[in-house]
Amino acid sequence: MSFLRIWFQGLYNPAAAFRRLQPRPAPYWGLWAVLLRFVITAVTSILALRLLDRTPFHPSYLTFLATDRYYTAEIFFLPLYGLGCWLLASALVHLILRGMGKDSDFDWILNVVGFGLLIPMPATWLVDWISIALDIYGRSFTPLIHSLISLWEIALITIGLAKMEEARPRLYLLLAVLVKVGVYIPLAALFIR
Repeated sequence: MSFLRIWFQGLYNPAAAFRRLQPRPAPYWGLWAVLLRFVITAVTSILALRLLDRTPFHPSYLTFLATDRYYTAEIFFLPLYGLGCWLLASALVHLILRGMGKDSDFDWILNVVGFGLLIPMPATWLVDWISIALDIYGRSFTPLIHSLISLWEIALITIGLAKMEEARPRLYLLLAVLVKVGVYIPLAALFIR
């Protein structure tokens, strides 16, 4: 139950949530956070788009995967995409911190990035489900809301990373921006529809 409590607390008091997350098993909790985010998205939003026979709002960039079959495949590869981005983004943050001569706990970074991406998901799922039901998913409304939620994720990851050391929050903000803008968004542009 404390996993759910930390997730819920992150919605209204992220600093306290990340403090409560610190003694929890790392990277185990970050792994569960990322899996929850991407598996629930795959079996709700993406499956709904597939069952409603919707066409992706962008054609497939993957030459071996036709656009009309994209949502079927995305149901299965979305969790793998999430895991890959989680590992890549966390490793990048760890390497930058180590390269700067700072202490860096890779397991803690994995937990922070995982929870930073999971905490705002109830809002994201609600927006997606409503826009799918209204048949406006993928139009200008959805990317705008997703951009705002990405800013929320950046703030959460910044708060979590700052718990490693209480100095230089601007550095952690830059690292959180790197996680979203340098890893997740470019890869999402390639793989996520």
